[in-house]
Amino acid sequence: MNAIERLPRIKADHVAAAMVNASASMTARKALLYGELCKHIPEDPELVQIVAQGLAGATAIQFFTCVHYVLMRESGDPLARFYASLTADPAPPEEAFPDFARFCKKHRAELLHLMRNRTVQMTAIDRCGPILAGISRVAKLVGEPIDLIEIGCSAGVLLSFDHYAYDFKDRGHLGASDASMTVTLNLQGGPEPHIPQVGRRIGLDLQPVDLKSADERRWIQAQCYPELREWQAEVTAAMDIVQNIPIDFFRGDALELLPGLLTESRGPLCIFHSACLIYWSEEAKACLDDLLLEASCGREIFRVGNERPEGVERPTYGEISISHYFDGQRGDRNFRAHWFVDEATLVWQN
Repeated sequence: MNAIERLPRIKADHVAAAMVNASASMTARKALLYGELCKHIPEDPELVQIVAQGLAGATAIQFFTCVHYVLMRESGDPLARFYASLTADPAPPEEAFPDFARFCKKHRAELLHLMRNRTVQMTAIDRCGPILAGISRVAKLVGEPIDLIEIGCSAGVLLSFDHYAYDFKDRGHLGASDASMTVTLNLQGGPEPHIPQVGRRIGLDLQPVDLKSADERRWIQAQCYPELREWQAEVTAAMDIVQNIPIDFFRGDALELLPGLLTESRGPLCIFHSACLIYWSEEAKACLDDLLLEASCGREIFRVGNERPEGVERPTYGEISISHYFDGQRGDRNFRAHWFVDEATLVWQN
Protein backbone atom coordinates (compact mmCIF):
# COMPACT_ATOMS: atom_id res chain seq x y z
CA MET A 1 0.00 0.00 0.00
CA ASN A 2 1.50 3.36 -1.06
CA ALA A 3 1.27 6.63 0.85
CA ILE A 4 -1.76 7.91 -1.07
CA GLU A 5 -3.67 4.69 -0.44
CA ARG A 6 -2.99 5.06 3.30
CA LEU A 7 -4.76 8.42 3.51
CA PRO A 8 -8.13 8.29 5.35
CA ARG A 9 -11.07 7.82 2.98
CA ILE A 10 -14.70 8.75 3.39
CA LYS A 11 -17.22 6.02 4.14
CA ALA A 12 -19.98 5.53 1.57
CA ASP A 13 -22.71 6.14 4.15
CA HIS A 14 -21.11 9.47 5.04
CA VAL A 15 -21.23 10.87 1.50
CA ALA A 16 -24.70 12.41 1.81
CA ALA A 17 -23.82 14.31 5.00
CA ALA A 18 -20.53 15.45 3.47
CA MET A 19 -22.37 16.83 0.45
CA VAL A 20 -24.88 18.69 2.61
CA ASN A 21 -22.06 20.35 4.55
CA ALA A 22 -20.13 21.11 1.38
CA SER A 23 -23.19 22.64 -0.29
CA ALA A 24 -23.56 25.19 2.49
CA SER A 25 -19.87 26.11 2.67
CA MET A 26 -19.41 26.32 -1.11
CA THR A 27 -22.49 28.44 -1.58
CA ALA A 28 -21.27 30.77 1.16
CA ARG A 29 -17.98 31.13 -0.73
CA LYS A 30 -19.83 31.93 -3.98
CA ALA A 31 -19.15 28.54 -5.59
CA LEU A 32 -22.79 28.40 -6.63
CA LEU A 33 -22.44 25.61 -9.21
CA TYR A 34 -20.77 23.23 -6.78
CA GLY A 35 -23.19 24.20 -4.04
CA GLU A 36 -26.13 23.27 -6.28
CA LEU A 37 -24.58 20.01 -7.51
CA CYS A 38 -23.94 18.89 -3.93
CA LYS A 39 -27.70 18.85 -3.34
CA HIS A 40 -28.28 16.22 -6.02
CA ILE A 41 -25.25 13.93 -5.87
CA PRO A 42 -26.59 11.85 -2.91
CA GLU A 43 -29.65 11.00 -5.04
CA ASP A 44 -27.54 9.24 -7.69
CA PRO A 45 -26.04 5.90 -6.52
CA GLU A 46 -23.51 5.81 -9.37
CA LEU A 47 -22.11 9.19 -8.42
CA VAL A 48 -22.06 8.25 -4.74
CA GLN A 49 -19.95 5.23 -5.66
CA ILE A 50 -17.37 7.50 -7.32
CA VAL A 51 -17.40 10.06 -4.53
CA ALA A 52 -16.94 7.29 -1.95
CA GLN A 53 -13.40 6.78 -3.24
CA GLY A 54 -12.49 10.25 -2.01
CA LEU A 55 -10.43 11.57 0.87
CA ALA A 56 -12.08 12.14 4.21
CA GLY A 57 -12.18 15.83 5.10
CA ALA A 58 -12.26 17.21 1.56
CA THR A 59 -14.34 14.75 -0.43
CA ALA A 60 -16.46 17.25 -2.33
CA ILE A 61 -13.66 19.50 -3.55
CA GLN A 62 -11.59 16.48 -4.55
CA PHE A 63 -14.46 15.14 -6.65
CA PHE A 64 -15.27 18.49 -8.26
CA THR A 65 -11.59 19.07 -9.01
CA CYS A 66 -11.34 15.74 -10.81
CA VAL A 67 -14.44 16.50 -12.90
CA HIS A 68 -13.25 20.05 -13.65
CA TYR A 69 -9.83 18.71 -14.71
CA VAL A 70 -11.34 16.27 -17.21
CA LEU A 71 -13.85 18.86 -18.46
CA MET A 72 -11.10 21.45 -19.09
CA ARG A 73 -9.63 18.94 -21.53
CA GLU A 74 -13.03 18.34 -23.16
CA SER A 75 -14.39 21.87 -23.09
CA GLY A 76 -16.67 21.16 -26.06
CA ASP A 77 -18.92 18.98 -23.89
CA PRO A 78 -22.35 20.51 -23.11
CA LEU A 79 -21.49 20.48 -19.39
CA ALA A 80 -18.92 23.23 -20.01
CA ARG A 81 -21.68 25.81 -20.54
CA PHE A 82 -22.31 25.78 -16.76
CA TYR A 83 -18.68 26.48 -15.82
CA ALA A 84 -17.72 30.16 -15.55
CA SER A 85 -14.11 29.06 -16.00
CA LEU A 86 -14.95 27.77 -19.48
CA THR A 87 -17.56 30.20 -20.75
CA ALA A 88 -18.12 33.94 -20.42
CA ASP A 89 -21.83 33.60 -19.72
CA PRO A 90 -22.56 30.38 -17.78
CA ALA A 91 -25.99 28.77 -17.75
CA PRO A 92 -27.95 28.62 -14.46
CA PRO A 93 -26.46 26.16 -11.92
CA GLU A 94 -29.93 24.79 -11.17
CA GLU A 95 -30.00 23.23 -14.66
CA ALA A 96 -26.57 21.61 -14.52
CA PHE A 97 -27.07 18.29 -12.76
CA PRO A 98 -28.36 16.15 -15.67
CA ASP A 99 -25.33 17.07 -17.80
CA PHE A 100 -23.03 16.74 -14.80
CA ALA A 101 -24.27 13.24 -14.01
CA ARG A 102 -24.01 12.19 -17.66
CA PHE A 103 -20.45 13.50 -17.93
CA CYS A 104 -19.35 11.76 -14.73
CA LYS A 105 -20.77 8.43 -15.84
CA LYS A 106 -19.19 8.78 -19.26
CA HIS A 107 -15.78 9.34 -17.63
CA ARG A 108 -16.35 7.03 -14.67
CA ALA A 109 -13.15 5.00 -15.07
CA GLU A 110 -10.92 8.09 -15.28
CA LEU A 111 -12.66 9.79 -12.36
CA LEU A 112 -12.27 6.70 -10.19
CA HIS A 113 -8.57 6.58 -11.04
CA LEU A 114 -8.13 10.27 -10.18
CA MET A 115 -10.05 9.97 -6.92
CA ARG A 116 -7.89 7.05 -5.84
CA ASN A 117 -4.55 8.42 -7.00
CA ARG A 118 -4.59 12.24 -6.75
CA THR A 119 -4.85 14.36 -3.64
CA VAL A 120 -6.34 17.81 -3.12
CA GLN A 121 -3.66 20.32 -4.09
CA MET A 122 -5.66 23.50 -3.85
CA THR A 123 -3.50 26.59 -4.29
CA ALA A 124 -4.80 29.61 -2.39
CA ILE A 125 -2.51 32.62 -2.73
CA ASP A 126 -3.94 34.29 0.37
CA ARG A 127 -2.23 31.62 2.50
CA CYS A 128 1.09 33.29 1.69
CA GLY A 129 0.29 36.14 4.10
CA PRO A 130 0.06 34.01 7.25
CA ILE A 131 2.97 31.86 6.07
CA LEU A 132 5.16 34.95 5.62
CA ALA A 133 4.13 36.24 9.05
CA GLY A 134 5.05 32.92 10.66
CA ILE A 135 8.33 32.32 8.84
CA SER A 136 9.36 35.96 9.31
CA ARG A 137 8.91 35.51 13.06
CA VAL A 138 10.98 32.32 13.03
CA ALA A 139 13.73 33.96 10.96
CA LYS A 140 14.09 36.70 13.59
CA LEU A 141 14.83 33.96 16.14
CA VAL A 142 17.15 31.66 14.17
CA GLY A 143 18.82 33.93 11.63
CA GLU A 144 19.10 33.97 7.84
CA PRO A 145 19.35 32.65 5.22
CA ILE A 146 16.76 30.18 6.40
CA ASP A 147 16.18 26.81 4.76
CA LEU A 148 12.54 25.88 4.17
CA ILE A 149 10.87 22.48 3.95
CA GLU A 150 7.19 22.45 3.02
CA ILE A 151 5.09 19.36 3.70
CA GLY A 152 2.39 19.06 1.03
CA CYS A 153 3.96 21.60 -1.30
CA SER A 154 1.85 20.93 -4.42
CA ALA A 155 3.45 23.19 -7.06
CA GLY A 156 5.55 25.27 -4.65
CA VAL A 157 3.47 28.46 -4.63
CA LEU A 158 3.82 28.92 -0.85
CA LEU A 159 7.51 27.99 -0.94
CA SER A 160 7.96 31.02 -3.19
CA PHE A 161 6.26 33.48 -0.81
CA ASP A 162 9.28 35.82 -0.80
CA HIS A 163 8.78 36.57 -4.52
CA TYR A 164 5.42 38.29 -3.97
CA ALA A 165 4.54 41.71 -2.55
CA TYR A 166 2.49 42.19 0.63
CA ASP A 167 0.08 44.89 1.70
CA PHE A 168 -0.19 44.80 5.49
CA LYS A 169 -2.51 47.81 5.63
CA ASP A 170 -1.35 50.10 8.47
CA ARG A 171 1.67 47.82 9.04
CA GLY A 172 3.15 48.82 5.69
CA HIS A 173 4.05 47.29 2.34
CA LEU A 174 6.71 44.66 1.66
CA GLY A 175 8.19 43.53 -1.65
CA ALA A 176 8.71 45.19 -4.99
CA SER A 177 6.24 47.92 -5.89
CA ASP A 178 5.91 46.47 -9.40
CA ALA A 179 5.46 42.85 -8.25
CA SER A 180 2.99 40.89 -10.38
CA MET A 181 1.40 39.39 -7.26
CA THR A 182 0.34 41.27 -4.11
CA VAL A 183 -1.12 39.55 -1.05
CA THR A 184 -3.25 41.62 1.34
CA LEU A 185 -3.39 40.87 5.08
CA ASN A 186 -4.54 42.89 8.08
CA LEU A 187 -1.91 41.91 10.66
CA GLN A 188 -2.71 42.49 14.33
CA GLY A 189 -0.15 42.04 17.09
CA GLY A 190 3.18 40.26 16.85
CA PRO A 191 6.49 41.66 15.62
CA GLU A 192 6.88 43.69 12.45
CA PRO A 193 7.04 41.30 9.48
CA HIS A 194 9.83 41.24 6.95
CA ILE A 195 10.67 39.13 3.91
CA PRO A 196 13.48 36.85 5.09
CA GLN A 197 16.39 35.69 2.98
CA VAL A 198 15.68 32.11 1.93
CA GLY A 199 18.39 29.49 1.50
CA ARG A 200 17.34 26.11 0.15
CA ARG A 201 13.69 25.46 -0.77
CA ILE A 202 12.54 21.86 -0.36
CA GLY A 203 9.06 20.68 -1.28
CA LEU A 204 7.62 17.34 -0.16
CA ASP A 205 4.48 15.96 -1.74
CA LEU A 206 2.94 12.63 -2.58
CA GLN A 207 2.73 13.98 -6.14
CA PRO A 208 4.70 17.21 -6.70
CA VAL A 209 3.33 19.32 -9.55
CA ASP A 210 5.59 20.17 -12.48
CA LEU A 211 4.51 23.61 -13.67
CA LYS A 212 6.39 23.20 -16.93
CA SER A 213 3.75 20.61 -17.86
CA ALA A 214 0.56 22.05 -19.39
CA ASP A 215 -1.39 19.06 -18.04
CA GLU A 216 -0.13 19.60 -14.49
CA ARG A 217 -0.94 23.32 -14.68
CA ARG A 218 -4.45 22.32 -15.71
CA TRP A 219 -4.67 20.11 -12.61
CA ILE A 220 -3.86 23.11 -10.39
CA GLN A 221 -6.27 25.38 -12.24
CA ALA A 222 -9.00 22.77 -11.85
CA GLN A 223 -8.80 23.18 -8.06
CA CYS A 224 -10.27 26.69 -8.36
CA TYR A 225 -14.01 27.21 -8.06
CA PRO A 226 -15.35 28.00 -11.56
CA GLU A 227 -17.03 31.27 -10.59
CA LEU A 228 -14.02 32.76 -8.80
CA ARG A 229 -12.19 34.17 -11.82
CA GLU A 230 -9.98 36.45 -9.72
CA TRP A 231 -8.69 33.40 -7.85
CA GLN A 232 -8.02 31.65 -11.15
CA ALA A 233 -6.07 34.66 -12.44
CA GLU A 234 -4.01 34.81 -9.22
CA VAL A 235 -3.15 31.13 -9.45
CA THR A 236 -2.08 31.49 -13.08
CA ALA A 237 0.10 34.51 -12.25
CA ALA A 238 1.66 32.68 -9.30
CA MET A 239 2.44 29.63 -11.41
CA ASP A 240 4.20 31.84 -13.95
CA ILE A 241 6.44 33.12 -11.15
CA VAL A 242 7.07 29.81 -9.41
CA GLN A 243 8.06 27.84 -12.51
CA ASN A 244 11.30 29.85 -12.67
CA ILE A 245 12.27 29.51 -8.98
CA PRO A 246 14.73 26.76 -7.96
CA ILE A 247 12.89 24.30 -5.69
CA ASP A 248 14.07 20.81 -4.76
CA PHE A 249 10.98 18.62 -5.00
CA PHE A 250 10.78 15.19 -3.40
CA ARG A 251 8.00 12.72 -4.14
CA GLY A 252 6.77 10.48 -1.33
CA ASP A 253 5.68 10.27 2.28
CA ALA A 254 6.97 13.20 4.34
CA LEU A 255 7.49 10.94 7.35
CA GLU A 256 9.89 8.84 5.30
CA LEU A 257 11.64 11.73 3.53
CA LEU A 258 12.15 14.12 6.43
CA PRO A 259 14.80 12.29 8.49
CA GLY A 260 17.38 12.36 5.70
CA LEU A 261 16.58 15.93 4.65
CA LEU A 262 16.80 17.21 8.22
CA THR A 263 20.26 15.71 8.52
CA GLU A 264 21.36 17.52 5.34
CA SER A 265 20.22 20.94 6.57
CA ARG A 266 22.20 22.00 9.65
CA GLY A 267 21.69 25.77 9.48
CA PRO A 268 18.59 27.85 10.31
CA LEU A 269 15.59 25.73 9.36
CA CYS A 270 11.81 26.04 9.28
CA ILE A 271 9.39 23.29 8.33
CA PHE A 272 5.89 24.38 7.38
CA HIS A 273 2.57 23.07 6.14
CA SER A 274 -0.72 24.67 5.14
CA ALA A 275 -4.13 22.96 4.86
CA CYS A 276 -2.27 19.66 4.74
CA LEU A 277 -2.58 17.79 8.04
CA ILE A 278 -6.37 17.77 7.70
CA TYR A 279 -5.82 14.68 5.52
CA TRP A 280 -3.52 12.93 8.01
CA SER A 281 -4.51 10.38 10.61
CA GLU A 282 -3.94 11.21 14.28
CA GLU A 283 -1.23 8.55 14.34
CA ALA A 284 0.62 10.22 11.44
CA LYS A 285 0.41 13.64 13.13
CA ALA A 286 1.89 12.18 16.30
CA CYS A 287 4.67 10.54 14.29
CA LEU A 288 5.59 13.89 12.74
CA ASP A 289 5.83 15.48 16.16
CA ASP A 290 8.01 12.64 17.49
CA LEU A 291 10.21 12.76 14.39
CA LEU A 292 10.90 16.48 14.85
CA LEU A 293 11.62 16.03 18.55
CA GLU A 294 14.20 13.37 17.76
CA ALA A 295 15.73 15.40 14.91
CA SER A 296 16.17 18.42 17.20
CA CYS A 297 18.78 16.68 19.37
CA GLY A 298 21.75 19.02 19.42
CA ARG A 299 19.94 21.76 17.47
CA GLU A 300 16.66 23.64 17.23
CA ILE A 301 13.91 23.28 14.65
CA PHE A 302 10.82 25.39 14.13
CA ARG A 303 7.57 24.30 12.52
CA VAL A 304 4.95 26.73 11.18
CA GLY A 305 1.47 25.28 10.65
CA ASN A 306 -1.55 26.84 8.97
CA GLU A 307 -4.36 24.42 9.68
CA ARG A 308 -8.01 24.37 10.64
CA PRO A 309 -8.28 23.23 14.28
CA GLU A 310 -9.94 19.92 15.11
CA GLY A 311 -13.70 20.25 15.50
CA VAL A 312 -13.93 23.63 13.75
CA GLU A 313 -16.38 23.43 10.87
CA ARG A 314 -15.93 26.99 9.66
CA PRO A 315 -13.88 26.73 6.42
CA THR A 316 -12.88 30.39 6.60
CA TYR A 317 -11.00 30.11 9.90
CA GLY A 318 -7.52 28.80 10.45
CA GLU A 319 -4.92 28.67 13.19
CA ILE A 320 -1.30 29.62 12.69
CA SER A 321 1.00 27.76 15.04
CA ILE A 322 4.75 28.10 15.55
CA SER A 323 6.16 25.05 17.33
CA HIS A 324 9.66 25.00 18.78
CA TYR A 325 11.77 21.83 19.12
CA PHE A 326 15.06 22.17 20.97
CA ASP A 327 17.64 19.53 21.86
CA GLY A 328 15.15 16.67 21.78
CA GLN A 329 12.50 18.50 23.80
CA ARG A 330 9.66 20.92 23.26
CA GLY A 331 11.10 24.41 23.36
CA ASP A 332 9.59 27.48 24.98
CA ARG A 333 9.31 29.69 21.89
CA ASN A 334 5.85 28.71 20.70
CA PHE A 335 3.32 31.13 19.23
CA ARG A 336 -0.30 31.09 18.03
CA ALA A 337 -2.45 33.28 15.80
CA HIS A 338 -6.02 33.22 14.51
CA TRP A 339 -6.52 33.65 10.76
CA PHE A 340 -9.91 34.92 9.59
CA VAL A 341 -9.79 34.16 5.88
CA ASP A 342 -12.72 36.19 4.56
CA GLU A 343 -11.64 39.25 6.55
CA ALA A 344 -7.99 38.76 5.46
CA THR A 345 -7.01 39.24 9.11
CA LEU A 346 -4.34 37.53 11.20
CA VAL A 347 -4.40 38.11 14.97
CA TRP A 348 -1.39 36.98 17.00
CA GLN A 349 -2.30 35.64 20.44
CA ASN A 350 1.22 35.92 21.92
